[in-house]
Amino acid sequence: MKEFVTKEIRIFENYETQLFEYGKVIVSTQVVESSLNYHATAHGGYLFALSDQIAGAVCVSTGYDAVTQQSNINYLKAAVKGDVLTIEGTCIHDGRTSKVNEVTIRNQKGQLVTKASFTMFIVGKRKDNN
Repeated sequence: MKEFVTKEIRIFENYETQLFEYGKVIVSTQVVESSLNYHATAHGGYLFALSDQIAGAVCVSTGYDAVTQQSNINYLKAAVKGDVLTIEGTCIHDGRTSKVNEVTIRNQKGQLVTKASFTMFIVGKRKDNN
């Protein structure tokens, strides 16, 4: 029987913030060895975690802390080691008790890798916007 080997997946070990403004956050990162699954493509959990983190950062950009209440992601294209991904989050509903954020991931060719939607539950106003 073939042995199944698992490894640690790392999310933000090499990212750069491109834009951080009210209701919109854009970061870029490169797919590295620790981003891959056993098919040698970016792990779905890695792509989801990137999206979830950016959905939270979008809430922070509006001055609020929030947690994910509901999410949905569509995986549209594989990403491979060396791909440079751009993760863009946009607030499409800026409510008092919840926010809905759309997050897309595109590769360096501009091809859509994932498209996700996050309903974020507001837990409070940020005490420190740093």
